[in-house]
Amino acid sequence: MQVKNILIDVMRMVGRPDAAEECEGDGQLSGETERMQRALLLCLNAVTDELARGYFPLKDVQSLSSQSGEYSYSSFEHTPYRIVRVTSDGKKVRWSAEPLSLVCDSKSVEVEYEYVPDALGLSDEFSYPDSSVGVALVSYGVAAEYMLIAGEVESAEMWESKYRSEIDRQLSLSPVRGRVPPRRWL
Repeated sequence: MQVKNILIDVMRMVGRPDAAEECEGDGQLSGETERMQRALLLCLNAVTDELARGYFPLKDVQSLSSQSGEYSYSSFEHTPYRIVRVTSDGKKVRWSAEPLSLVCDSKSVEVEYEYVPDALGLSDEFSYPDSSVGVALVSYGVAAEYMLIAGEVESAEMWESKYRSEIDRQLSLSPVRGRVPPRRWL
């Protein structure tokens, strides 16, 4: 599903069918609708980031080489936020995380890391690498974030409750991952 269509659905969810219809049309968007669409897009990217960091981690393993033993994070295929393991020839390697790079004493390494998904644009197709994360889950999170930004606290709490319930449901269906998700305060 295209990101723009997800945002249109969220507009309807939060009680703004007028903005949704305006976005579906071919005409120029009003300033208010354009701001809402931009805010919803930021919310969507924040929600996917939160899901990746806290609940449904995305992992990748990548082979890298460097003559200096310094591996810039920009050379990784994805944006890493946590290095899980660094090996060279199947053996663990001592490493340190610097602000812009990973440093170790090996010229060729295999890095296992957790990453955050790339920011999405309106015309992008939504897909999350973990199949547990669907459009409904993300939509609930986006609605909760947007309503909080808009100052509608009661509505934000209602959408947040749906969002957290769906996260809990999806986590209960998946095998134990060896890590406890972040604690939520009531």
